[in-house]
Amino acid sequence: MLGFLFYEIIFMTRLILIRHSQTDYNLENKYCGFKDIGLNKIGKAQARRIEAKLKDLKIDKIFSSDLKRSCQTAKIIFGNRCRIVKNKNLREINFGKWEGFNYKQILKRFPATYKKWLKNPFSVDITSGEKMSHFINRIKKELKNIIKNDSDKTVALIIHSGPIRVILNTMLGIKRNEFWHLKINPETAYIIEYKVRQKPKVYEL
Repeated sequence: MLGFLFYEIIFMTRLILIRHSQTDYNLENKYCGFKDIGLNKIGKAQARRIEAKLKDLKIDKIFSSDLKRSCQTAKIIFGNRCRIVKNKNLREINFGKWEGFNYKQILKRFPATYKKWLKNPFSVDITSGEKMSHFINRIKKELKNIIKNDSDKTVALIIHSGPIRVILNTMLGIKRNEFWHLKINPETAYIIEYKVRQKPKVYEL
């Protein structure tokens, strides 16, 4: 019995999920996707507030999307605490021809496709963009690799709202039709404690 408990305590992975801070695209409600947009002044201040929340937390490894807005957020929050590993597979979904436009602009240019996508993003492909199934599998694959290779560690992921939704949906078993219902706050760290053979625990900081 003691051996089993010891095994359970050792093999626990803590994931800290952080959405990149604000960009001008976020401020203007524009789809960003693969576009490489940096943080604005408000975003840099947001990242500093997250830094203050996490300053006393031991971090073993840091992964970031390779896009500028995530890398800048990671650098502000963690500085030189440990190396930031850039991973292009942790990018936001590729919004194709929708990138750089806000909701009203997309609705005007691609009304039929956009309306269908808003209703059920799993049944309609983004115009010249990434399929939802490909995006979700891409993120799940990286999540599986992290849990496999970095068990018993505290790992920070500075990524995007889409990938965070994929991870939370995967870990918590949320229904697919509730995918977009999760509101991801750029000033909140979502912490998942994953222990072998146990249901993951999630809390916010």
